[in-house]
Amino acid sequence: MSRAIYWFRNIRTKQVFATMQRSVLANPRLIKGQIPTSQLPSTIRPDHWTPFVVAHGFDSQRSQMDTFTLATQPGHPLKPPSKQELAEYKLLPNTEKRNREMDMQERQVAQLARTLVYLDQTKSKAVPSSNNIRLLWEDDAWVGKIEEAGLQWPKWVEHGELEVRRGNIIVNQELRNVE
Repeated sequence: MSRAIYWFRNIRTKQVFATMQRSVLANPRLIKGQIPTSQLPSTIRPDHWTPFVVAHGFDSQRSQMDTFTLATQPGHPLKPPSKQELAEYKLLPNTEKRNREMDMQERQVAQLARTLVYLDQTKSKAVPSSNNIRLLWEDDAWVGKIEEAGLQWPKWVEHGELEVRRGNIIVNQELRNVE
């Protein structure tokens, strides 16, 4: 049986958090543990969180936990900002700066890609021996953005489409029997 890690994004603030539970509705307190309190929305509404990416196909719970631990660390953007972008950022009003800091989508996707590359390079036990880890994306344009930034997905990573209904209900058949 396959195990999975789920990443959810906020539809308004673009904040991202990861969990090993299939739904945010089951435990909205998970959000408070991964997003800094200074950046938390004033009210946490589970219906504002939609699945962003799902990684499944881990051989063991240990490999799932190793990947989860590394992939949920604070990430960096795909490309460092240029001097001009930094100068423009300094001139922005504080509300716009805060909105940019809350946008965690690119950083989390970059961290996921770097984690999988790291696990591949170090020949970690988290690398599946019998099957591939499958990444199901809400927006598969992220796969291309990673490759444009110069990172290459490991050979044992496959990509697919994440099917979502009603904004936050995952309906992919292959995820029905995931632990």
